[in-house]
Amino acid sequence: MPLPSFLSFLPGALALTALALTTPLAAHEFWIEPVSHSVEPGDEIVASLRVGQKYEGEPFPYLSSRFERFTVTDASGTRGYRGHQGDQPALKTEAMKPGLTVLTYVSKPSALVYRKWETFLKYTTAEGLTGAVEAHLAADLPKTGFREDFQRHTKALIQVGPVDPADREAAQGLDFELVALGNPFDPDIGTLRVRLLRFGKPAPDIQIAIFRKGPDDATNETLRTDEDGYAEIALTDGARHLLNAVLLERSEEQGVDWASDWASLTFARP
Repeated sequence: MPLPSFLSFLPGALALTALALTTPLAAHEFWIEPVSHSVEPGDEIVASLRVGQKYEGEPFPYLSSRFERFTVTDASGTRGYRGHQGDQPALKTEAMKPGLTVLTYVSKPSALVYRKWETFLKYTTAEGLTGAVEAHLAADLPKTGFREDFQRHTKALIQVGPVDPADREAAQGLDFELVALGNPFDPDIGTLRVRLLRFGKPAPDIQIAIFRKGPDDATNETLRTDEDGYAEIALTDGARHLLNAVLLERSEEQGVDWASDWASLTFARP
């Protein structure tokens, strides 16, 4: 199978990794994974983009043709990040200001075509997309050959310097976004309240998958946002955390049956 033109300059391994995001992958998360979620001012923040499942995945290179937004937000404001094509890790930048730094990546929309009905069934079940199968059948859509467009809205939190329990991340104004309402790096809190937003408004009754990866084990669970888009996340000390949510809606675009938005948020506990 020939590679798309935007991949032709990449070494084989990078090209295949990038190509994976353009093929039908059921229930695959996409996230930002820093080498360390805690650094000192003046240190380098190094982070990979990853695609996979349950906090295990392959790195995805810096490709400017594949994203709409790649930014770094700290106490001084938001600045765009520019790397070199094919960079792995995808991001390397200086930690400028003490406090919380937010890394944000928004992909360009991509399309997939379902070749097997079972793939759609597994996907909607895994992501808690209640009512999607019933809506598909009620609309008399085909069970194979139908199309879904999807877009990723991905963030990572970095603690720069000493922890201030009063620090909060600001919503980044994404179409679909998980926002931490407390400081997850504060060792004195056992849970983190988050809010899921759709176009800046609460997104109720959406599943959030929580993946925790510690030095010795990994755990995962799911819960759903309440009527105001809130959820309470139990924190595990010494573990990295990945939160992931998916919203699937019928598309009004010609030739597209479904449209999904994915939101992820990563951070680590001391």
